[in-house]
Amino acid sequence: MKNFILCIVFALGSSFSHAQSLSISETSATQNNGINQYSVAGHQVGISNNSLSFTNQAVSSHINSLTAISAALAGSGVTVHAGNGVALYDALYNLKGNDASAKIYAKLNGAFIVRENIANFLFYDSMGKIKQSVSNSSQSTEGESVSELAADPAFKTIVLYNPKIVQDGKEGSRAKIVHKNWTTSNIYFSSERAIRVVKVSDNGQFIGIVTYRPGTEDQVILTDRFGNDLVQISFDQSVEDVVISDDGEHITLRSNGRVGVYSTTSGERIGSTSFRSRLYFAEYIPEDETLIALTASQAGSVLEDVELHAINISARSIERNGYNSQLSITDLLPLDLNRTSSFRYTLSGMNKTLSLKVQF
Repeated sequence: MKNFILCIVFALGSSFSHAQSLSISETSATQNNGINQYSVAGHQVGISNNSLSFTNQAVSSHINSLTAISAALAGSGVTVHAGNGVALYDALYNLKGNDASAKIYAKLNGAFIVRENIANFLFYDSMGKIKQSVSNSSQSTEGESVSELAADPAFKTIVLYNPKIVQDGKEGSRAKIVHKNWTTSNIYFSSERAIRVVKVSDNGQFIGIVTYRPGTEDQVILTDRFGNDLVQISFDQSVEDVVISDDGEHITLRSNGRVGVYSTTSGERIGSTSFRSRLYFAEYIPEDETLIALTASQAGSVLEDVELHAINISARSIERNGYNSQLSITDLLPLDLNRTSSFRYTLSGMNKTLSLKVQF
């Protein structure tokens, strides 16, 4: 196991039986995809350098991975596209050339949101009309970083957050929920801790907020979609990603080289492990009591030396297997693990969707 550090810690023990197999195959729909071809919601979409092939002049573009609806922001406005690249409609927007904070977010129904001027968010409907403008400015006289938006794929729950707010020489942060009536309410505020990342669960029911402060461990706060705190967990490395199970009972925390799985009811660690290679994805599947992880090396958008790892907690077994070809990734699509049946999964979000079959 050349890329696996044998310092695995599980709540159920530290000895492992030999795993039988982890098989990897490409789904038929993506088998012939080139390095810049992605299958999104049944459509073939070209993505190169994080730009859609039919919007390569756009300042900012975004694709919704559930429907392949996409929106591209350019100097004269916003163009919304169907998954096949056909333009659905244009909406007016005056993009200021020096606004480096300009960004766009596409919704399932063709509506979209534009971020502008560091902290302002314009909400458009599916006809390209502005419904509301929501400011996320902290009004700090000492400065703040560009505001960010986190949401589930259906935009059921929308969180606006200030990763850093400088006040009295300290770096703090804030996160708030946008309600259906366009009002907002704070779900997190700190004058001493900055926010590293905010993740909303796929079903929109839970929110994970990762905060940090130099000299301390990262703190992960899990709330429900109304901002009620459920649990707080400390992690001894910089948390790059948070995956929340649909039932909210388990949370997977990933750094670049370490993963931890926790119970959200007790806050206790179920298991954790480290990898020598760069860790790009990890998720715990509670139905199978199994953690699936992907490690690789990266050059641009291309992943090489790809390995998949399966770790079963109840059986105290591990298995890994290499994928003997290149894969490509893009910031426009998240990596997503789907359980198809017992110990059967698909991993999508790359140019090729991988089918995984594990036997312990």
